[in-house]
Amino acid sequence: MKHTAFQVVSALFAILLAIASLGPFCYVLLRSFASWEGVSFQPYYQVFWGQSQYLIRFWKSLGMSCCVGVGQLAISALAGFGFARYRFKGRNTVFFLLTILMVLPVQVTLVPNYIMLNQLGLLDTYAALILPLIFVPLGTFILRQSFLSIPDSVMDAAMLDGCGALKILWRVAIPMNLSGMVCAFLLSFLDAWNMVEQPIAYLREANRYPISVALVYVTPSDTAIQLACCVLVALPCLFLFTFFNRELVEGITLAEVK
Repeated sequence: MKHTAFQVVSALFAILLAIASLGPFCYVLLRSFASWEGVSFQPYYQVFWGQSQYLIRFWKSLGMSCCVGVGQLAISALAGFGFARYRFKGRNTVFFLLTILMVLPVQVTLVPNYIMLNQLGLLDTYAALILPLIFVPLGTFILRQSFLSIPDSVMDAAMLDGCGALKILWRVAIPMNLSGMVCAFLLSFLDAWNMVEQPIAYLREANRYPISVALVYVTPSDTAIQLACCVLVALPCLFLFTFFNRELVEGITLAEVK
C-alpha cells in the first residue's frame, strides 16, 4: 500500500514538473501565432522570409556553435585519451585542476579572456567567441571518463597490430565511444548556442551579436515576432535532443560511472 502511494505521489510530482517545464514553451509557441485578427502566420513570415536579419543571425550563430563543438571535440578527444591511457607525472593533479575549472562560473573568466583576446587583436571578431569556448574542460572530462571504459585488452591488441597512438584513437577509441563523442559535442554546442555574456563583453558592434543576444534588440512592440524568434532559437536544441537523446544520456552516464 505504501509502495502504491509513493508511486502516485511520484507520478504527480513528475506531471507537475512536466507542466512547469513545458508551460513557458507552450505559451511562447501559442502566443507567437496570436494576433488581433486571430491566428496569424505573419510573425513567422517576417522571421523566415520578410526580414533577413533574423535568419542571418541564426545561421551565423549556428556556424559559430558548430565551430565550437567541432573544435572542442577535437581537443577534448586528444586530451581525454591522454588522461585516460597514458601515465605521466602530475597526471592526476592536472586533471583535478581541470575539474575545478569546470565549476567556475563563466563570469570569472571574462576579464582574463578579454585581456588575452585584446592582446591578440581578436576583440570584436567571431574568433573571440569561438576560441575561448574551444578550450572548456567539460569535453575533456566526459571523454576521459568514456575512454576509461575501453578494456585494456582491446588497446593491447591494437598496439600489437602496430597501431600508433593517433591510429588507436581514430580507429578504436572513437568508434567504441560514439556516445561520449556525441555527448561532448552536444553540450559544447548548446553552451555556445546559449552564450550571452561573451558577446556583450567581447564584441563592440551590436550587429555582430549572435541570435541569443540579438533577441533583446527586437522591437518591443512586436511581441509576436519576438516569440517567433524564440521558437527559431529553440529549433536546433529541440532537433539535437530529439535525434541524439540516447547518445546524450549514455555519454553522461559513462561520465558518472567512472
